[in-house]
Amino acid sequence: MSDLTFFIFIFVAIAIGWYLGRKSGSKRAKRDKRQEALTRTYVQGLNFLLNERPDEAIEAFIDSLEVTPVTFETHLALGSLLRKRGESDQAIRVHQNLLARPSLSNEQQQKSQLELARDYISAGWLDRAERLLQELVEQSQELRSTSLEHLIEIYRDEREWARAIHAVSMLHGKRFKKLPPEWAHIQAHFCCEMAEEALKAKDYLSARKHLKLALEYDKDSVRASLLWAKLDFSLGSYRDAIKVLRRIPRQNPEYIAETLELLEASYEALGDEKGLIKYLESLLKEFPSNSVLIALAERIKNDEDEAEAAAFMGKQLQARPSLRGLARFLDMHIDNTQGRARENLSILKGMVDQLVATRPQYRCHHCGFSGNQLHWLCPSCKHWDTVRPVKGIEGE
Repeated sequence: MSDLTFFIFIFVAIAIGWYLGRKSGSKRAKRDKRQEALTRTYVQGLNFLLNERPDEAIEAFIDSLEVTPVTFETHLALGSLLRKRGESDQAIRVHQNLLARPSLSNEQQQKSQLELARDYISAGWLDRAERLLQELVEQSQELRSTSLEHLIEIYRDEREWARAIHAVSMLHGKRFKKLPPEWAHIQAHFCCEMAEEALKAKDYLSARKHLKLALEYDKDSVRASLLWAKLDFSLGSYRDAIKVLRRIPRQNPEYIAETLELLEASYEALGDEKGLIKYLESLLKEFPSNSVLIALAERIKNDEDEAEAAAFMGKQLQARPSLRGLARFLDMHIDNTQGRARENLSILKGMVDQLVATRPQYRCHHCGFSGNQLHWLCPSCKHWDTVRPVKGIEGE
């Protein structure tokens, strides 16, 4: 929102305060005295606005517009506007001013408390926000769901996964009650976060328990399957790891590339090169992607020779051109080329590498955030499962 719009809002708010003040009071002398004070405040506030001093204008607004049930929504709207502008300190002052007024109803007090909690979240004072929200969960049936949703966000940011899981269960009833889809996959991620912590601590029993619960919440959780395969691999259960990884294309084929490193390691541990090649061929046929193509070309090179792998890649790139595939294709040809041709191919390879390096591998479908690392929770918009591998000539 522009500064001009903001100034207009303050101007109108001060004008409302001046007008209401003019109408209030039963005795003429008292009314005239109050009107004189309000007029001075109004003119002062207007002067602050004209001189681009919004902080002082807000002070004038607070002084001139008495907090009553009639003007409550105006105060609330101003605080919300300030928070959206990034002026959390000013928003906190407005909403604290509301909470200090005993004339407001219990419902209005609770609305002010919720807005103040939102101000604290915006300012990064999560502990203060948490206390206010916990009170609202206990005291306000109307604001209970909204307060719990904010608490879940706080526990997520503070990485308090057990408390986040409990808050979701409070939001939707019993812990094992079937959750709405939008919450089921979030709950699964919370379980996966706890599983990752258990894996780092080599507490494999707890990790498996958390992953089992994650898949109960969301049977298509790719993240839970990847972690389960990692757990099986750590325990030397390579066939089990492969079995889990081979489920992922059915859960979500967009994440096939994330399975390949562990998949290759598992097949190699079993000494089953032919089994790996056969599976990669089936993947390429059913779910074509550049990562699978490059992995299969490497296996063909090791199993047969580089010329055969290059011919295979050339044929595939004609059907599905890609920068990453072209870079690997040029690599295979450079070593078998001499003289001027080798020099030209090296220049071309350098140009393609630069293009690949400047292109992100992942992008959030919700806000457009991009990067070269997979985030299950988008760092920008804070949505789960929205960061996916980039597709097309620049990606998969």
